[in-house]
Amino acid sequence: MESPMSEWNNDRLDELNGRINDGFAKVDERFAKVDERFAKVDERFVKVDDRFVRLEGEMREGFAKVDERFKEVDARFDKTATREEIGEVNVELHRLNDRFDRLLYTLMAIAWGFAGTVLAAIVGLIAVVLV
Repeated sequence: MESPMSEWNNDRLDELNGRINDGFAKVDERFAKVDERFAKVDERFVKVDDRFVRLEGEMREGFAKVDERFKEVDARFDKTATREEIGEVNVELHRLNDRFDRLLYTLMAIAWGFAGTVLAAIVGLIAVVLV
């Protein structure tokens, strides 16, 4: 075991400086790894953004179809509707309800996927920083 030094000489200071530089080099390597991970996360966010843009277009088209259907329903009710016609409209409303349910499930799946991606990225970043 070395005895404690009461004075620092130039060689000892140079050695300390070298160790400090090595430590900072290791920290720089870790930050480089973190930067790589952030780049991957950014790529994932771009993919998610693209999905949302695509879904937005699909939703607009779907809502346009729904609007057309409601116009048809309104036109049917403008006439004196018979019970049979009301029954047909009721069946179509059930179909429309099923479509909205599927849309909701799709949006929920996307939201869970997005949350999972973000959580995985955070856990990965924490793992890289702690390693």
